[in-house]
Amino acid sequence: MLNNRRRLCRTARASRGGFTLVELLVVIGIIAILAGVALGPITNGIKQAKHNASVQQSHQLGAALFSYATDNTAGGNSYPSGANAYSIASTLVSGNYITDPNEFVIAGQPNEAALVAGGTWGTGNVSWTFTVGAGGTGGVTTQASDLIPLIFYNNGPGNAVVTSVTSLGAGAAVSTTTALDPVNAPFGTDGIAVFYKGNNAIYIKATGTTGIVANFIASSCTDTTAYGIAK
Repeated sequence: MLNNRRRLCRTARASRGGFTLVELLVVIGIIAILAGVALGPITNGIKQAKHNASVQQSHQLGAALFSYATDNTAGGNSYPSGANAYSIASTLVSGNYITDPNEFVIAGQPNEAALVAGGTWGTGNVSWTFTVGAGGTGGVTTQASDLIPLIFYNNGPGNAVVTSVTSLGAGAAVSTTTALDPVNAPFGTDGIAVFYKGNNAIYIKATGTTGIVANFIASSCTDTTAYGIAK
């Protein structure tokens, strides 16, 4: 009887000595499943945060554009214009409408770099595209439709998601004329951030995986003016 009790005690102690291989594999499998379930919402949350940040950034730049137009009485209260996005950005910076040039860079966009201390600000520090007058000259006037986009993000170095905005009358909706760049666009083919003259900034999702943003300009826009793009 005493020997049996000793054997039972030794068996109990041995069984508490560690996990079997099967038990370890089960635990690892459960952890992997839980991590997989949590990864989706975390990834989506990070992506949504980036989208929201870009929308807020476009709204800040849009406010600077509006302030410039309000002050630009000599130019008929038109918005700034230039040969490219950098020249318009420079106008806003030199006029103290934007105090930090890094506001023109979308964080994480490939081939667009934030300024470093002592660095030189240039075209590589502007992630955005501006709507200007036909032929790339003259600014958008304050009489333009509130549905006209004033600023939207650049689709990579020197490549905008639209090359021109024309024939906006007759209720014709305008989609982006260039597919989003899966490598150089800040959000790949996911969508774009845009600020409209009506003081509203939104993030527009692309259609499927094509990288085309449908109804970039709504069919309700009746502005028949021809516009150009500064990028």
